[in-house]
Amino acid sequence: MKGNVFASLVSITNGLHRDDRSEREFNILNSELNETPKADNAVFKVNFKRPLNSKKEYYFKLISNDTETELAALKSQFPKDATEPENKYNYTVQFNKFNKYLKDIATYIKKQSISNDLGNDADYIINYLKASAIRLYIELQEQYGQFSDTGLFSIQEIAEKYFNDTDFDTSVFVKLEADKKEVVKKPSKPKNKPKTSFGYLKDDSEWLSKILSRLQLSIDLLDAKTDVKDLHNLLVAKDFKGFQKKIYIDCKTTEFKYVIKRLQPHFKNMTPTLIESTGLFYTKLGKPLTAQNLYTKSKAPLKKEIIDNIFKQIL
Repeated sequence: MKGNVFASLVSITNGLHRDDRSEREFNILNSELNETPKADNAVFKVNFKRPLNSKKEYYFKLISNDTETELAALKSQFPKDATEPENKYNYTVQFNKFNKYLKDIATYIKKQSISNDLGNDADYIINYLKASAIRLYIELQEQYGQFSDTGLFSIQEIAEKYFNDTDFDTSVFVKLEADKKEVVKKPSKPKNKPKTSFGYLKDDSEWLSKILSRLQLSIDLLDAKTDVKDLHNLLVAKDFKGFQKKIYIDCKTTEFKYVIKRLQPHFKNMTPTLIESTGLFYTKLGKPLTAQNLYTKSKAPLKKEIIDNIFKQIL
């Protein structure tokens, strides 16, 4: 199956119910499928019934491999030097992904009438997929739950919330030893001194002044109540602490986000988090501009070519 197993196995068009390969074919697949090493940041393991035929064994390996890959990647989403707003945003991204896995599995179980009969191939495989998705959810909560803006759930509550399963066997999840958990202990809050400068790298601030002025003329970068000079002075300030002038954006947030992206190579500290921390930037609608506004993935702005040309022309 192509793609992430948590999505592909429960696909209505290409899911497990469409797989009619023979035992011989699964024997060949098993011989070619290597096991992914266990993630070193694991807090839990799943004690599930051993697969007793080639089809079950193949999907058991496939699900286990993707689970370990997802878990290992989780660690990289929360770097030690990340700020709390960045961690909260990353937590939301991971939560939304695992939340979708669980909902899609629940929908598939209902549509395909999956039971708890582990003797049946499809029931065995989907029940292991369900347990593995729950494991990802509880790993996220256990390791990074301090960054959640919503309540955390017990294993039994997760089973009931997503699958209406009030008799879920929580004993399949075993917490690893204390020495193992040291690897995934909650990260301490960064102690770095807060940055109070965007760290403009060019010797000549006239270049930035020309860029901002052209952007103002071409894409209405700033609202009429904000002077281009105010934005320029804020960006090149050695220390913007105490800076009073508020910056009201008039262009679309996607356009401002792209402008920031083009400016970043010329600044040492220009990050969405630092922009939010100034408390001085406001959107076209008059709302405070947040790091999440600038981190959120979006399509290229309509005026991308205009913005690119300005940066090309002013050297």
